[in-house]
Amino acid sequence: MRIRHKIAVLLVAWALGWGSAAGAAAEVGLSKAEALIKAGNFSAAYDVLAAMAFAHAGEVDFDYLLGVTALKAGKPDLATLAFERVLAVDPNFAGARVDMGRAYFALGDYSRARAELRIAAAQNPPPAAKKVIQDYLTAIERRLNPTTTFAGYLEGTLGYDDNVNNSTNTNKIYVPLFGVNMTLSPTNVKSRDNYLSVGGGGEITHPLRRGLSLFVGADGKKRVNFFKDQFDTGTMDGRIGLNIGEGRNVVRVAAQKSLFYLDNQFNRETTGFIGGWRHGLNAANQLSVYGQYSMLRYGHDQNGADLSDNDVNLNLGGIGWLHALDGSGKAIVFVSAYAGVEKTTGPIDRPDGDQRFRGVRLGGQDALNDRWAVFVFGGVKAGNYMRRNAVFLDWRHDDQYDVTVGANWHPARHWTLRPQVSVTRNDSNFALNDYDRTDLSVTLRRDFK
Repeated sequence: MRIRHKIAVLLVAWALGWGSAAGAAAEVGLSKAEALIKAGNFSAAYDVLAAMAFAHAGEVDFDYLLGVTALKAGKPDLATLAFERVLAVDPNFAGARVDMGRAYFALGDYSRARAELRIAAAQNPPPAAKKVIQDYLTAIERRLNPTTTFAGYLEGTLGYDDNVNNSTNTNKIYVPLFGVNMTLSPTNVKSRDNYLSVGGGGEITHPLRRGLSLFVGADGKKRVNFFKDQFDTGTMDGRIGLNIGEGRNVVRVAAQKSLFYLDNQFNRETTGFIGGWRHGLNAANQLSVYGQYSMLRYGHDQNGADLSDNDVNLNLGGIGWLHALDGSGKAIVFVSAYAGVEKTTGPIDRPDGDQRFRGVRLGGQDALNDRWAVFVFGGVKAGNYMRRNAVFLDWRHDDQYDVTVGANWHPARHWTLRPQVSVTRNDSNFALNDYDRTDLSVTLRRDFK
């Protein structure tokens, strides 16, 4: 039954017999709830309806409206209470039965969700409802009886980067130690170019038992600049780990290895461990806590010079929050904060020493329809170095800002076309490390599941 019709039913019931004062209050409350529901503010709409529940609990249409609003507001536990009252009065109310199953699914109670959905399926629902029921039943079976799965992707990107080497845009910098302006090598000055990149990867997940699975994954990417080929890059990443838990609480831990190549030569490798805990507070809110320990070890530059003075061990920890703005989860926002330290480990400490850093990232995405979604995300990172640089006669400090805006278009199933623009600004008190960068790209991606 549509929301407006359910509200109309309640108003008719009031006209036929509710007291005038109570009826007037109900009419005002329902009108306010209707406006909030139309605006997509289900949490506030639920609060309005919940305040009326003492007087109207037990009325089928009101309880159903209350339950649907609670479910959309990310309160599946409260939704089940309202749906129970509906089904106690009308056991054949198929819509309430389906939504009861959806609420139990959101709570992670898959056995009860399956039982409710099977009852609804036996009531000969219309085709659209039948598809929803079957989709949920399939998802429940995957949760209760997991099997080995594979997810992978292939993608290609065409782009324009106005700073392919992350360098300052001036060719002269002042060196305090010598009191002179020095001319930089062209490789250390901002260079722009078009580029093409191709990449792909995949991950296999194998269940060990309920609530515990093993995963193994790998990714690779090669980027080729049209003219500045000395800045071509390549990456290879691998990981193996465990997913622990299910439903509202999942822990993911992994060992990982990454290789980075510059101008087709090995540049550095990263070896370490990552871990994170994801907790669903309710259907609309998710909390995450994560940490990382990595060892970065450098090789040689294109001229054969040893880069091991840049070796560091990285320790990082953070916390994040994701919020769904609507009941469908099509519009989301997120924010995270993190802090860490890079500890130098090379035979000779790097000139700037250890780095202590902290940062914030935030963003959001909105699915406009089944084919289009827009997104924006960005962050701020502040880094302080612990050693006074002997050449620049100061302690280095960097503030880095970045923002990315783009869209995802799905022309067909498993295909995504993603145009985006990314802007980065690294504001450093050392001119050599002060730079800005803009990258415009279009990526075509094919997912395999």
